Amino acid sequence: MNEIFKELITAYTPKEVTNIIRKIGANKILWESVGKRRNNLATINIGADPAAGVTERITNAIDAVLEKEWKNQGEPEGFRSPRSATQNWFGIEDGKISKIKSARDKKIDDLSDKVQVTLYDSGKDSKPTVEIRDKGIGLEPEDFSKTILDLNGSNKIGKLYLMGAFGQGGSTALAWNNYTIIISKPHFKKDERKKSKVSFSIVRINPGDVDKDKHEWYEYMLDKTTGQPFTLDIDDKIFEPGTLVRHILMDLGKYSGSMTAPQRGLWYLAHNYLFDPIIPFTISDRRKGKTDNRTVTGNNRLLTYTENREYHNQVTLTFKTGKVTLYWWVLNTLGKDPRERIKHYASVSNPIIITHNGQKQGTLGNGLIKNELKLPYLDRYLIVHIETDYLDNDSKRQLFSSTRESLKETSIVEELKKLTVDTLNEDNKLKQLDKERKQRYFTKDDTQVLDSLKKRLARRINTYLQSSDNGTSVTTSTVGESSPTKKLPEIPFEDPPTFFEITTNSPKEVYANKSFSIKFKTDAHPNYFAKAETFAAFIDPQSIGSYSGTARVNNGYGIAYFKTNEEAEVGDKGEITLDLRPIGQKSLSSSIEIEIVERPEDSGNDDKGKNKSPNIRVDFIGEEHPFFEENNWNENSVASVVSDQDEVVIYVSEENKNLQKIVERAQRKNDSAVQNIKNKYLEHISFHAFVLDKNNPESVLSKDDEEIPSESYEKIKESELRNASETVCGMINDFFESIIIESVELENVEI
Repeated sequence: MNEIFKELITAYTPKEVTNIIRKIGANKILWESVGKRRNNLATINIGADPAAGVTERITNAIDAVLEKEWKNQGEPEGFRSPRSATQNWFGIEDGKISKIKSARDKKIDDLSDKVQVTLYDSGKDSKPTVEIRDKGIGLEPEDFSKTILDLNGSNKIGKLYLMGAFGQGGSTALAWNNYTIIISKPHFKKDERKKSKVSFSIVRINPGDVDKDKHEWYEYMLDKTTGQPFTLDIDDKIFEPGTLVRHILMDLGKYSGSMTAPQRGLWYLAHNYLFDPIIPFTISDRRKGKTDNRTVTGNNRLLTYTENREYHNQVTLTFKTGKVTLYWWVLNTLGKDPRERIKHYASVSNPIIITHNGQKQGTLGNGLIKNELKLPYLDRYLIVHIETDYLDNDSKRQLFSSTRESLKETSIVEELKKLTVDTLNEDNKLKQLDKERKQRYFTKDDTQVLDSLKKRLARRINTYLQSSDNGTSVTTSTVGESSPTKKLPEIPFEDPPTFFEITTNSPKEVYANKSFSIKFKTDAHPNYFAKAETFAAFIDPQSIGSYSGTARVNNGYGIAYFKTNEEAEVGDKGEITLDLRPIGQKSLSSSIEIEIVERPEDSGNDDKGKNKSPNIRVDFIGEEHPFFEENNWNENSVASVVSDQDEVVIYVSEENKNLQKIVERAQRKNDSAVQNIKNKYLEHISFHAFVLDKNNPESVLSKDDEEIPSESYEKIKESELRNASETVCGMINDFFESIIIESVELENVEI
């Protein structure tokens, strides 16, 4: 049997596995259904993404390491989260890898060696063999059926120091291949007089009898003599205590590419699905005779590594009876292809990641950034992480699905979206960055001809909006370049502090059941605001709302977060008092009045909210323009619409190949002909781009329709715009002579 083990430990292809099964012999093997139930296909096949199955295996491996350390520590009680456990057992501050400032820290090296994920050649490039190896607690042979080969088990539900509990379990990974090798050796001996043995089993899919069985099922190999996995005496030098799970010829889908390929490799899979892991781990690629090793510390490394980051912030907020922490980062625009950089950290369409114990549970779309936050110039640069480690159990139940592939469609998700939008809306730095990036694109004044064109375009758009019962309108007033926001002077710390002042204007108008913030300035050290004994916030009366428990200070300027109650009514008034309490010193207080007002969307006033008339701006841009460069436009690109709080901007490419052909024809006439042709093209393409942007999936589809990912819709829009460009240029060619003699000035009529 030792010879069999030598072959087993180096088996990476289906043929090698079937040879091992044949050598053991059918007369020595008992096949048991996974989960001890033959009808296990539906449970194991519940997932739709192979990455989720691999992530479950990694989570189990990390838990095995934590379980081993818990034993080493004497099975201590009182650890209510894996983060508090890793802080105590491994010396990681707050259980956050991002708190480790150096990638060369010995903690990173020591811990990353305990869990390894490796890709091997399987005989088919698109389906590598995937191995997850841990140096954790290991398994006794009788434990296989209760843990790693169980379905819907409850062995982790009372172990708060472990990551797992909400997922379907590692067995979902079995769905993506036909053979899986499992080898394990316990770290602790049940009987000190006996030597720990290595146990192994092989999982396969049984196709069944097509005339008798409705479907296949998964089963694993046992020693017919003992009814347990096969056991062997193997020295620790050959197989160190812990567990190895090897998925032979695993269908990883898009993640089977080069290990570090953006959004298509193991590096992205590991970082995106374990956005903020409890401990670091190692990933390796040993295909094609190479060896490539990388350490995974999670995408929360954005907190530590600043080369791609322009700005970051974070806040912990009350949510129901628990808490959530929001982190947000803005990537910079430096270097090559800055708009593609987000792909190293998150999905372009879903840059808002929700995690529990570091593992991704779901995402929110970039529509929140573009449409609700109105930060279109930060789209593809803004990443948000919503950490739910300390969320209340009822909210977790309503929020998380067992596949971890998407969130449940419940009211809790909508409340979490609302909290995210409200919180980020309070960050003026985001609005400043969005405005600054927008201004980079505008360097020339509108000409009289272009102003006339804008007016004609606005008339067409308003006619369209009225006929479609939208009720909104656009104007053509010119918006000059805004002045850059002045950086506030840094306030030096004083101890004890000498002043504390609320800077938000009083009264502060707020809405019922909505988060809001109060801003202040002080010379107190930020540490004062992290402790209840040195800082307090009050709302009087308490029926209006509550303090979230979070206040942050940076360079002397602070922000405190609050939330009004759902029961608060329009017209209710109250007072907020912020109280700074230096130990042994006189308290410093500042107050502000608040008033509950009607939400704009509830007022029915056509002059507010969504019915506000935005300014419209159109701009021809060439290949030297930063917008053209950053969006990787080419001769096929047509136009793009960007809407923010102030205006609708339509960028139109003057490099488009269809436009270039008719411009070449106009050049044979004179410069005036060229300008008339370009203006006619600009007007029609801008109108078409505006209408196409208005008819986005959110406005056209009902709640019952299947959602279209934003990336897919962008491709549809690009195709439609290319068709429109060909059509418009074809019409211009047909009416070429009449167009070039038009006088645009005759159209210069005020709207």
